[in-house]
Amino acid sequence: MAFSSTFKPLHPQSQLNPFTLCKYPSSLCSNFPHGVSISSPKIPPLLQIQAHTTTHSEPKPSPPKQEHSKPTISRRILDKIQQGFSSFESKNQKFDNLDAKVKDSRNKVDGLNEKIHKNVNLNKKDEGVGKRVKKGKFDSPVAVVRVALEICSKLGDVMGAIRVFDLAKREGINLGQYHYAVILYLCSSAAVGVVQPAKSGRTGPNPNSGNLEEQTHKLDTVCQTLDGLIRFIDEHEDLSVRTEIKVGEDVKEYALKRGFEIYNEMLSDKVPMNEAILTSLARMAMSRNDGDMAFELVKQMKDLGINPRLRSYGPALSVFCKTGNLEKAFEIEEHMLAHGVYPEEPELELLFSVSVEANRSDKVYYLLHKLRTSVRKVSPSTSSLIEKWFKSRTASRIGKRKWDQEVINRAVENGGGGWHGQGWLGSGKWTVVRSVVGKDGLCRCCGEKLATIDLDPIETERFAESVAKIARERERNSSFEKFQKWLDYYGPFEAVVDGANVGLFSQRRFKPSKVNTIANGIRQMLPSKRWPLVILHNRRITGDKMDEGINKTLVEKWKNADALYATPTGSNDDWYWLYAAIKFKCLLVTNDEMRDHLFQLLGNDFFPKWKERHQVRFHFSETGPVYRMPPPCSVVIQESRKGHWHIPIASEEDSEDDRVWICVTRDKSSNNSQEHIEVTVESGRKNASKGLILEQKAAMGATKRRLKKSVEV
Repeated sequence: MAFSSTFKPLHPQSQLNPFTLCKYPSSLCSNFPHGVSISSPKIPPLLQIQAHTTTHSEPKPSPPKQEHSKPTISRRILDKIQQGFSSFESKNQKFDNLDAKVKDSRNKVDGLNEKIHKNVNLNKKDEGVGKRVKKGKFDSPVAVVRVALEICSKLGDVMGAIRVFDLAKREGINLGQYHYAVILYLCSSAAVGVVQPAKSGRTGPNPNSGNLEEQTHKLDTVCQTLDGLIRFIDEHEDLSVRTEIKVGEDVKEYALKRGFEIYNEMLSDKVPMNEAILTSLARMAMSRNDGDMAFELVKQMKDLGINPRLRSYGPALSVFCKTGNLEKAFEIEEHMLAHGVYPEEPELELLFSVSVEANRSDKVYYLLHKLRTSVRKVSPSTSSLIEKWFKSRTASRIGKRKWDQEVINRAVENGGGGWHGQGWLGSGKWTVVRSVVGKDGLCRCCGEKLATIDLDPIETERFAESVAKIARERERNSSFEKFQKWLDYYGPFEAVVDGANVGLFSQRRFKPSKVNTIANGIRQMLPSKRWPLVILHNRRITGDKMDEGINKTLVEKWKNADALYATPTGSNDDWYWLYAAIKFKCLLVTNDEMRDHLFQLLGNDFFPKWKERHQVRFHFSETGPVYRMPPPCSVVIQESRKGHWHIPIASEEDSEDDRVWICVTRDKSSNNSQEHIEVTVESGRKNASKGLILEQKAAMGATKRRLKKSVEV
């Protein structure tokens, strides 16, 4: 059966009407059962709304003319979407048979939209309720639809969102980009099989648990009138569901079918595209294992002036990796890099998996170094894939039997240590075990000393300047410039203490005594025994009994030692202690993980490397303060000069004392072979040198004989 590249609206008689797919209806309700089957509802739908003919209909405004408002999606994608409809035709009869079963429930709420036009002005208190609704929240039907869709998103209610869409279309309400984005996101999530509700709002009841009949009856009673509906929305708009919602096969198929139809409506309405909408469509393509369509949608983004994001590539990459299409998978990675999008561990794990299955040692080697630079510590699932590779027959068959050790050494030094990037070294079976690294930096399994990777001085200076630049832009009255001059005068320091983090450790009230204990303890470890620089906001050292007794004495002691800087009102002390530690290349004492939005502004791969080498964590024991100094080696995937590998595994505690590493070495036979090669090479060099000396002596002897003959003549 042939399909055209454009969509035609369904015939009115064959148009799908709202119906209930689950045992209990899901329309703006917080209950959504796991098991969903197509059956007639035993309880009337909560918010089954019938459109009506308004008495003051207004002409439908034409959409604004914009260059990007006409989604020029390729014919290939349109054909694929049309083909998607054909897979549902066999189920249309089953869906259509449900129309008659829901007519009675529709008739019960006829005229509800008429009430909307009469009651949208909600600036006054609802009679009998005494609760004021925010002004302008429902000032138009479009606003009502928006709020309803937001609630559906928070509750993960895909069926409710589809009902809202059907109501809006019957009523002639012009939907915008935001409306379509919410609906298509829910449809695409359900098509994949798991709906992830929005994370905003306070936690509400899980749709997969609770007393469904009782709650459904309660909501059915509340939502019989417009006032009740408005109160329901007002009470539930701050609720959300924190857990995933799994849906049944019937809902998956229906959501996929309606998702394509709704997207077709969006094309007809000439609503501008955005990245979220195209990504949702790519996810629907993924649910049909159509990686080509998902990838084509990403390629179309550039033509539409849209910048793809990392999530945009996920659907296509997932399909190609799971189907074993290695060439297509790496074509996607190439496209990502060309558009300034860099894969993270989930994407690299997919690529690693398909490379292992394809026995592509070159791709595996490439990805190990990608993980080294961008991830550093791998997740347990990625570590299992790495172990699987090294234990495979293919891995034991690859590797250089001969190599120039001087070339390897130069590569290690040029790279800063910890890797060389010259390919697999050695041959034979790999030994793969899990190990730990001692405080001396030695692997407890193979005894190899792990490297401490050097930080590039030039890169460090650039990083310090980037921090200073952001701080100067955000601090007022040139306060940060004053701090920089203060550091130039009183510096350098061997350690910096985040005073607020220390003083508030394990309690809400700031205690200067804790700051003094930690600062004095770290001072004893420093070569100069000088007090570390303590940085505190000025409100921490004034008022609240800070001018009395021991507190005042401690503050005066820090000041007299030129070891205290109080940041001014309105400033963020995080920038101050971070910049000082970077500037002086010294230790930073804080338990702050530095993961909030302020540190995300740095957007630099250098930051985690610096933090690893300079941050000192602490806690208090019965005997006094305990410091967790920087690890004795860089906690990152390491490739040794002998071709061995050490891979750190991330954990929840993330303590270096208990860190588990994967130790990967070659059998002794392969090592002995390389040692023999190195000895042979060295012997060859010595023999070559001896030969050269003999040749030089012979040449000198011949020259002397010629001179002697010439003299005699």
